[in-house]
Amino acid sequence: MVCRECKHVFTENNMFGKGKLFCKKCFDKRKAFILGRKYKLALLKSTPLDVKIIKSKMLIQEAISRYGNNIYVSYSGGKDSTVLSHLSRELMPDILHIFSNTTCEYPETMKHIQWEKDKNDMNLLIVSPFDKYGKPWTFKRVVQDEGFPMFSKVVANAIRTYRRAKSDSTRQNSIDYITRRFKRVLEYKDFNISDKCCEKLKKTPIKQAAKKLGMECAIIGTLAEESRQREMDWVTFGCNVFDVKKDNQCRPLSFWTEQDIYNYISLHNLKISDLYSMGYTRNGCMFCGFGIEYDITNGKNRYERLAETHPKSYNYLVNNFKENLDECKIRY
Repeated sequence: MVCRECKHVFTENNMFGKGKLFCKKCFDKRKAFILGRKYKLALLKSTPLDVKIIKSKMLIQEAISRYGNNIYVSYSGGKDSTVLSHLSRELMPDILHIFSNTTCEYPETMKHIQWEKDKNDMNLLIVSPFDKYGKPWTFKRVVQDEGFPMFSKVVANAIRTYRRAKSDSTRQNSIDYITRRFKRVLEYKDFNISDKCCEKLKKTPIKQAAKKLGMECAIIGTLAEESRQREMDWVTFGCNVFDVKKDNQCRPLSFWTEQDIYNYISLHNLKISDLYSMGYTRNGCMFCGFGIEYDITNGKNRYERLAETHPKSYNYLVNNFKENLDECKIRY
């Protein structure tokens, strides 16, 4: 076996970490690095809001200084991106915002976005998802062509990789990975599950529009505490990720907490979507199954709340995707 870091060959008994990817020396070095970065993140998260605001503005200003007008806010209409927009516009009032209408947005999200554009002078570009042949992507089409977004992006990606494997070795590696990391979902490995929904309906349309306009960097309102994947992404890359990934990113809210977001909203009396007063903690797409098991408010998950707040949309979900929900044992 070859160590991913130093590339030296070792026996399986001398390899460490999940998947046994590192030799002992490289594993210890990586473990120390990760612990140090997590400690730094914990310190940043514990700082007062006024300090976080200054730090976040410095990060945004660094991106503006580097890319000038070729920078934009990736906007979702949610509370986090509304705070992100306010911070960014204090430094660059006319900064471009790009929003992708995924076709399954909550009506409250669309109403808020329209208010931002018409009443709050937001420089907003609304785009729609299309494939390279000009055929529109919809949630239903993504599920039919790629799979239903269920459990989490990491889990769904692992299942999709297994289902679409083109070789026996890739298929076996996928099974081994799922067994090591997500043993509880092994029973769902042959189901129509995928992580492609967000890419087709949201990320790609925004990136395509940005590229067409000559944009060189996106300001994104993700919080590291939202998921282990986002936490590890911060551990690896930090807030401002320039000339490292395919896309340059400024993520100035990474070390904020959800309470920080609400405190900032209260401090500046920001208008946010009415969705948050209806029992929802996030906006996103109405039919998304990522995190559905943990998104519980007053004993009800996102789909059960949808039945009460948006019965027509709920009926569409059940009428079209009942089989997907039943086979994954999801309450609705």
